[in-house]
Amino acid sequence: MDKTTVIGLAGAWIIIAIAIILGGVGFGPYIDIPSVFIVFGGTALVIVGQFEGSDLKRFGKALKIALNENKSEPIPELIEKIIFYATEIKKHGVMSIEQKVLAETNPFFKEAFQLLVDGTKPDLLQPLLETKLEHMDKRHGTIHQILSNIGGTAGAMGMAGTLVGLVAMLANLSDPAAVGPAMAVALLTTLYGALAGTLFAGLFENKLVQKHKVEVNACEIIIQGAVMIAAEESIGNIKMKLNAILVPEAE
Repeated sequence: MDKTTVIGLAGAWIIIAIAIILGGVGFGPYIDIPSVFIVFGGTALVIVGQFEGSDLKRFGKALKIALNENKSEPIPELIEKIIFYATEIKKHGVMSIEQKVLAETNPFFKEAFQLLVDGTKPDLLQPLLETKLEHMDKRHGTIHQILSNIGGTAGAMGMAGTLVGLVAMLANLSDPAAVGPAMAVALLTTLYGALAGTLFAGLFENKLVQKHKVEVNACEIIIQGAVMIAAEESIGNIKMKLNAILVPEAE
């Protein structure tokens, strides 16, 4: 479980709940069915209309990724592992790492070094891995776009609901009993839209973007290491080039 995601998500909603409780009227006045339909129902239908079903099916899995700890190896450990494989290949040949590669749990690392075992040349290895990374970037970018659109759409639906409520209120000024429910729709749709956009979509989008950056960085290091090994560069050069990547993190 990713502690920062859970703390941020739960903490923000708890603060809102505390504010409602301290307001002295309880949760009842903050629950309005028409507002729920407008904001959440409207947002869901708009998103369904904007994206392909295959992308929407990955949405739930993406939220789980945001809530769980990053599975990527720490960069120092990843570099040490690449150097270990490079050393084994220098000493015993590329086939000596075959069984270790098959046991790898990182799919990108496993594929990159399986290509090494298969004897793929560096001028072919690099574009193959970069193409795989590019497709991963596109897949992740679609999920980020879904969350971004949810945030924007929820806000827009909240504004639409506000206008609906205001029109209903103005049309019933002569009936005091009708003014209250109409005002509730006007205010609560704005509240629901803001909460959905900020405390759900915005939070998950930014967390996934950060996790994506970490994964891309790891993949780029794997590509660089695999290409240098395929090019039969010295262990010293591989160490120097890969360890240079650690400098920005230490600053």
